[in-house]
Amino acid sequence: MGELLVSKSGLGYLIMYGSQVFNINLVITSVVILGILSYLMYFVVDKLENYVNKKRS
Repeated sequence: MGELLVSKSGLGYLIMYGSQVFNINLVITSVVILGILSYLMYFVVDKLENYVNKKRS
């Protein structure tokens, strides 16, 4: 949360800036991009975990 509030660039900055200037399109776009990136990172970690578990067995 602190990173979101004091950021000078990135998605957190866009979310905060968009909310301050009432630009809902910027906020929604940033949140959607953040959600997609989070899903992709989770997918990669899940596949890596499955790979490591198969190697252990």
